[in-house]
Amino acid sequence: MKNQKVGKSINCLGLEGTAHTFSAGIVNNEGVILSNVLDEYVPSKGGIHPREAAQHHTAVAKKVISEALEKAGIGTDEISVVAFSQGPGLRKGLPPFLP
Repeated sequence: MKNQKVGKSINCLGLEGTAHTFSAGIVNNEGVILSNVLDEYVPSKGGIHPREAAQHHTAVAKKVISEALEKAGIGTDEISVVAFSQGPGLRKGLPPFLP
């Protein structure tokens, strides 16, 4: 990570998609939650279907991340670090993508 200028806000984009919900949140270095956006996968019947949940997450990821950035009032160039859930959970719950 580049050296941050003194007084410059550091913003973290957090991504979560291990189960039925894909979410993106942004928090700054002062602990202020700037945004928290989620989109829940709801199966038509039964419990979570891992393949369908992963497809849902892939379909909504760009929209959820864009909305989180918009609500936070920042652009991708103002994200300093990205955190994500790696597991446990769905095998392909957090697909590779770029906003």
